[in-house]
Amino acid sequence: MDATTNSGIFEIMNTMTNRTKVGVVGVGSMGRNHARILSAIENCELVGIYDVNEARAKEICNLYGCSGFGDLDLLLSQVQAVVVATPTFSHGHLGEKCLDLGIHVLMEKPLAASIVEAERLVRLAQRNNLVLMAGHVERYNPSVNLMIELIKKNKEPVVSIEARRLNPFDGSRCLDVDVLYDLLIHDIDIALEIADSSIHQICSFGQKVYSNLIDDAHSLLQFKNGVTAVFWTSKCSPRKIREINVTTKTRFYQANTINRSLTVHTAKDMNAGADGVCLMSDIMVEEILKTQEEPLRTEIEDFLASVRDGGSPITHGQRALESLILLDQISKKLNPN
Repeated sequence: MDATTNSGIFEIMNTMTNRTKVGVVGVGSMGRNHARILSAIENCELVGIYDVNEARAKEICNLYGCSGFGDLDLLLSQVQAVVVATPTFSHGHLGEKCLDLGIHVLMEKPLAASIVEAERLVRLAQRNNLVLMAGHVERYNPSVNLMIELIKKNKEPVVSIEARRLNPFDGSRCLDVDVLYDLLIHDIDIALEIADSSIHQICSFGQKVYSNLIDDAHSLLQFKNGVTAVFWTSKCSPRKIREINVTTKTRFYQANTINRSLTVHTAKDMNAGADGVCLMSDIMVEEILKTQEEPLRTEIEDFLASVRDGGSPITHGQRALESLILLDQISKKLNPN
């Protein structure tokens, strides 16, 4: 065996021994996708899956070549990090259990069922020097990432943010939380990043349509720096829509997170008339991004990199807590009693 061959073997062995050992708790639709991606990442070892439905866990394990665990404690004893993709009501106690054991946590959104539980998770992660991350996957959508990057680069004050996130009511989405905590949470997280300001005023309306929870909501936020954000969030649309639009003084950013595209409309000239009023002209429309990059994989890679390097992921626990606090304020406007 020559030196080159020997070196290659050692490199493979080193990669295998340095792989982050990860488990998945809960394999509904999102948990299954996490398992699929984790099983394909080279510097990660998908140790196994736990689900209260053991037949479901076995089915997913057979697909992605890992072990099924009937005992959650046994799985947690063998991993460094875990993805929790269970119903929202369980996030608090499962997150605490994992963080108490020294395990890094990627929690599917929302971070917890209440602000009190979320605060407890954030404190526990900070105290134990662990990564706590929320699965706000839209922050990893390439169209959103590039839009935020360009807004910051161009340094124009943001005038307004408008988001539409609409879904059919087909039973495939979370039925244990209302439309705010299921869908709006993504756009709140994005708006907080873009506006970069605290809230001045909230106005919100919603109604129950197909369930006993709010299925359709219209919310308006005014930030203290003057930015206005308007959200239409619904589980009552036959058409699935994911659009985020941002207006600045000379630009209009149009992000579609379904086809992962970004279009920018730019007014190249702002001609001032005799009365001092500026008129837009020479408006250029440019589609600057369209890609098939999978946001969930980017999210998981950010989590694993933070675990390995001790860094902070984009959707860290503190930001997830801030989103929950704002959602709670919106919810109280919808349900003042």
